[in-house]
This record gives sequence, structure tokens and C-alpha cells, in this order.
Amino acid sequence: ARRAAGARPADAMSRSRCGALLCLAAACLATSLRHCDAAVSLCGDITSPTVLSADEEYDLDCQVFVKSGYSLTIEAGTTIKAASVASGTAAPALVVERGAKIYAEGTAEKPITFTSQVAPDPDSDTFDPAAARGLWGGLIVLGKAPISTAGGENEVEGLSGHKYGGSDASDSSGVIKYVRVWYGGSVVGANNEINGMTFAGVGSGTTIEHVEVAYNLDDGIEFFGGTANMKYASVLFCGDDGIDTDEGYQGKIQFAFIMVGTAGHHALEMDSKTNGDVDSQPRSFPQLYNALIVGGDSVTPSVSSDDQLSGLARLREGTGGEFGNVILTNVGQYGVRQTSCGSESRSDVRGNPSSSKDYLYWSRNNIIFGGDAKFNLDGSCAGLAEAGGSVDTDPQLMLMPGAAHEDVKFIDPRPIQGSVAYSSFDTAPSDGFFTQARYRGAFDDELWLAGWSWLSDYARIPDDIWGEALSGTLSTSKTLSASSSYLLTGQLFVRSGTTLTIEAGTTIKAYRSDVNGNAPAVVVERGGTIQAVGTAEKPITMTSAVRPDLLPRQGMWGGFIALGKAPISTAGGENEV
Repeated sequence: ARRAAGARPADAMSRSRCGALLCLAAACLATSLRHCDAAVSLCGDITSPTVLSADEEYDLDCQVFVKSGYSLTIEAGTTIKAASVASGTAAPALVVERGAKIYAEGTAEKPITFTSQVAPDPDSDTFDPAAARGLWGGLIVLGKAPISTAGGENEVEGLSGHKYGGSDASDSSGVIKYVRVWYGGSVVGANNEINGMTFAGVGSGTTIEHVEVAYNLDDGIEFFGGTANMKYASVLFCGDDGIDTDEGYQGKIQFAFIMVGTAGHHALEMDSKTNGDVDSQPRSFPQLYNALIVGGDSVTPSVSSDDQLSGLARLREGTGGEFGNVILTNVGQYGVRQTSCGSESRSDVRGNPSSSKDYLYWSRNNIIFGGDAKFNLDGSCAGLAEAGGSVDTDPQLMLMPGAAHEDVKFIDPRPIQGSVAYSSFDTAPSDGFFTQARYRGAFDDELWLAGWSWLSDYARIPDDIWGEALSGTLSTSKTLSASSSYLLTGQLFVRSGTTLTIEAGTTIKAYRSDVNGNAPAVVVERGGTIQAVGTAEKPITMTSAVRPDLLPRQGMWGGFIALGKAPISTAGGENEV
């Protein structure tokens, strides 16, 4: 591998991690890594403005530190592949230190990807989700915003000697958009793993939008204090918690989608206690609106968690905050588990955070569907259930199997037309950050995961298309119009005496599987009729709903089946298809 440009050679500690590499020595062009033939090795300290080009391949061979006063720019479409190391050694990671900046601005068409050099193939018959986690470190950003630890600063989890925290609530660590971190979370010591994305003491001047962590061994995204805000976050199948906030975090999060899977623990773990005090200040006060949280219907303890109590949302140790327009579905045991509360009030009455953040607001309109109980609260935490709790009703999503595990074939997390998600929604704070969404959950009819999520790359979700859902039994005649869009979400049966008419030029896009794992298909039963008369100029098309660049591809849906009454050779004169 060639060496990266734009920084001085690494110090002795970095050299020991990188072997014979002269980490981050000048190569190719001085400040922009372009037009080189082999993969560029990233390792050591960045001490000059550095650009990673989408035209190059990059190997993250050890820990890279963007030093204070310098910046790292990563172009849209860039992929960085991290080396795997033995457990207990310093896992390759990208660390943006206090006073440094990262400018990683991808797009839906050209996301920025951090992954492993030995990334698995999730479509392989031998894919092992457990082996996919912990293959490298993660992305760590350190800032100067306030935290609640005594002295105002702390060392980040997974590293030593690298501090965060300060007094600048509006501190900026740069821009992170359309960035995805896959297969990370390497163990670096006993009970010490790296989160997929760590934001420690990061300030509100930092932009974090459209980010994803998939198959991390530890937490997906964790905020240690700070005031950073985040919009459009996806966390998939991590080994511990989905989104974790602590140490006085006082930021805002909107449009969060979390799938826990079978190996994960809590989708949310929110706590506040520092210095042994559940009322330490600043009190953690995450404001979370419009979240869809999908449990793995499992209560198996996580191998990575320091908290083995069950609960899809785990609120503890004096945290405050606001939680509105939240949907919890596929709950395994408890929707919300709360322990070790402090003096904060707990109710479904939203306060005024500009005057006090010593309260926890859980909207009574939030949906908690499934499980043994919506709430499990210890004696110090009365308030949430007594205030009206949450709605226990099916959120009516387009496609979400009851066993939404790592091996799920296909999902569509958007609500169906007329879903209860479109009623009884909460008004988010009007403060310039939150979007006023007229629905509960993370999605309207726009599937903002399409094109860049792990789920999209591996054909687990449809493209960002919308239309009338077709599934079930057609008991009255129906016409499909060429001017409308249709999604075949399950098996559609045209019963005897019923006619399905499909106009010339109509396109039907089919899902990969239905809620039961069966392939969607159009089935015209004996006595049923189909009138599908296209033309050369306006053919009728039945195809897959996944994004077009993943096609052509075999086995992406069922097919068209017509059953008739003509003679066959099977004994008895009839058979099953």
C-alpha cells in the first residue's frame, strides 16, 4: 500500500502500529490524494489539510488522528477499508481531536463508506452476523462542548490520552453527511469496545445528517455529553445499544431508525449520572422526535452491554429529555425500562427546556406495540406509566415481519396509507432544528434510506417509490391504471368470478418477500380472469421494487401464476400449483 499525503510522518507510537509504513508521509500529490495506482495507506497523525479523493482506494491500517488546527476532507463516494487486528490491540479508527475538523459530505448517490477490508457478504449462505461485528474500530469525534464530568473533560472510551469536553456549546467539528460505518466496534480491552460513531463533547456547530452504523459490536452511535444535533440516523443490528446518550448530553435528534436484531440489547440507552450523582449537571437532556424502533423480539442479554436489564428503550440514572412521535414495535419484553432516577420530573407534560431541563417528557401518543408490558419502572421512577403511558396499537407499517432479525429478507418501514401513525402526532419544538412532521415514527412516504443504506445496498428495502399496495384476496373486480403506481407487497389472489384488468403501460413493482417470508406473486385462480393487454409501445411490466442499479437479478420476487380449468394428466384431474 502507498502512503497517504498531507501530514508529517507518524510518531513512534504510530509507527509501532503501522510496522514499516511511513504513516501519512507525502505521496502522490501534496495535499490531495489523487491519480495513484494502488490503495493508499492511512495511519498516524494528520497535521496538514488533507483530502481523500473518491478516485482512490484507502486502507485504514491503524489509528488516524486529525490533530487540532487541521482538517480532513473526504469526498462524496469515497470508501475507506479498515484492517482487522487481534483482540486487545489498538483497532484502526479515525479520530478527530478537539480543535480539528472533518468535512465528510456524501450524497444519497455517493455515500462515504467506512468498512472492513474483510467485509462479509450478507447474501452468502455462510454469512454469520456475529462474525461480521467488531472487525475494526470506528469513527470518533472529540469536541469542546460542555460535559458533566468533574473538571469538564474526560478521556474517550476505547482510547487513552485523548480528551474531550470544554465550554463552547456551539463548537464545530465539521460536517458529516451520508456517512456509513459498517462492521466496526473492535474490542480493545475488557469491557472496552469502540462505538460505530462516537461524538464526545461535540458541539451544536457540527452538522450530522444521514448517518448509519451497521453491525457494530458495541453501541451504534453514542454521545458523551456535548450539544451535537443529528437528523436521519440509521442503526442496524449492533451488538449493544442503538443510540446511547450520557454525561450531560443536551442535543436534538430527529428521524431515527433502529433495528436491534437478535444480538443487540437496547435500542435507546439514555443516562446522565456522572461523579456518582444522578442529579449531576448539566443533566442529560436528549430531545428525540420521530423515531422508529424495531426490536428483535429477543430478551437474550447482549455480550457487550454493561446493563443486562431488558427494555427496548432504557432510560436511567437521572436522564431528562423529550420523547415524542416515537414508535416501538416488535417489543420483546418491556417497551421502556427505567431505573435510578433523580430529582427530575417524569410525565407526559412537556416543559420548557429554555428555562429548565430537569424533566423527562414521554408523550402519551408514543406507540409501544408488543411485549409483556409497556413500562417497567423501579420505585424511584414513578411518572411515565401513571401519566397515560403510550398507545398499544399496531403501527401498521408497509412491511415489518414480527421476526425482523439479521436474516430478514425484506422490509418497508413506512406506514401504510391511512395508518394510525398519521394520527395523534406530536408537535415538535419550534426552534429552527426540528421539522414539523405530521406523523409518528421516522418515515412518511419518502424512504430516506433508499440509495445509501446497508439495507438498500443489499436489496432489503425497496427503492424510494410509492404507490398503492397490492396484496391479499381480490374479491371484487379491479382495474390497475397506467397513470398510477403499484407495489406488490404480498401474494395477490384473483378469486373465481373476479376480474383483474391491467391497462397498457402499467408497471407493478414487487417486494422481495412478504411479512411471512413468502415471495409476492399475482395468482389468478380457477374461475378468475385477468385482462392484461399491453402494446409494443406500452407493455405491461411486473418487476422488482429494489433500486434499478441492483437489477437485473434473479429471484427478487415470485411471478405471475394463472390457474385454469382445462384438462391435465394428473390422477383425479386436478392438482396444486
